[in-house]
Amino acid sequence: MFVDVADYRKNEGRIVSFALADAGRTVVAYVVTRDSPAKKEDKEVIFQVCSDGCGLELTTAMSKEMDLLS
Repeated sequence: MFVDVADYRKNEGRIVSFALADAGRTVVAYVVTRDSPAKKEDKEVIFQVCSDGCGLELTTAMSKEMDLLS
């Protein structure tokens, strides 16, 4: 999720926002700490969604954003 390791470390343990340009939305996520079980599973951020449908929309939007960045 973070291109630069320094950005991850700077935000570790914090709540951050990501602008999704293609979706025209901003989402909020928790940046996991280096010693967390989530980080051990190679996850850097955790998003909370209200339903499975919202989770699917977020996954789709994030995939589009990643495509735009590559």
